[in-house]
Amino acid sequence: MKFSHALILASSLAFFACGGDDDDSPAGPSKTTYDCSVKGGVKVVSPTVSETFKVGDEITVVFGTDVEDNGYRIIFKNGTSDQGFDLLDEAYDAVMDGKTCNEVKVKLDADRGVEATMHAIIRVAPYNKQNQGNNSELFIVK
Repeated sequence: MKFSHALILASSLAFFACGGDDDDSPAGPSKTTYDCSVKGGVKVVSPTVSETFKVGDEITVVFGTDVEDNGYRIIFKNGTSDQGFDLLDEAYDAVMDGKTCNEVKVKLDADRGVEATMHAIIRVAPYNKQNQGNNSELFIVK
């Protein structure tokens, strides 16, 4: 009888040591999975409409492309009609296979002209084929 009590106690301790099904235990950073597949252009999958950033934040722009070019521009636009301006000093060398997600870190820098706006857009455009670029969803910069 004592052996079965010891076995139950050991099993209980092992369960609690592993955390069981407790959702309150801290987890590592979650990695969002994006679908970057595209044919005949550029597909910007992040930032999204549900996101809000602050001037000065570093954000990750995620996009897929199959447009062969000598680099890509990452352009910040204050709304859909704004011409925008580059967030990088040089063109970004992307993987152009139509399925790989390219991730580019850019800073929403006030010195470059980023201001708080309710309708910001990131445009990713091939450097020499601007008309084949595409916009992110609208997002907010505070």
